[in-house]
Parts: sequence; C-alpha cells; structure tokens
Amino acid sequence: MIRKPRQITPYADRDLDCQAALEDAFQQMVRLAITSGWDKIEAITALQELAFAHLSTEDDNMRITLAILQAGLTKH
Repeated sequence: MIRKPRQITPYADRDLDCQAALEDAFQQMVRLAITSGWDKIEAITALQELAFAHLSTEDDNMRITLAILQAGLTKH
C-alpha cells in the first residue's frame, strides 16, 4: 500500500515523501523485471524512460491547454 501525503496542500519535502511512498513499489517492479529476465540496469533505465515520457506528455498537455485558453481569451 502506498502512503498518502501528510496533507492535501503543498508542504516542504512533499516530493521526498512521495519518493519514499513509492520506493517499495519501485523496488517490486525492478524485482519483477529481473525475475522476467531483464537485468537491474535495464529495468531501472526503462522505468526512468517511462517516467520521462509521462512527464513529457503532461508537459505537452499543459502547453496545449494553455494555448487553447489563451486563444479563447483573445477572441473576447
């Protein structure tokens, strides 16, 4: 089970708390990959690349949303 944040609103070290909360699940995914025949570095690298790809997608989505909002504001 993944721990919840200490509070809903932002706080100092929230990012570190999230990392700590996800650590066990991360290690479990690495172990599963190793059990399936991947080596540890391949598994960790793949997880890193997946994370970067998801961040890029989120960034793209945010840019598109902002562009749409700006276009809507300039029409009025």
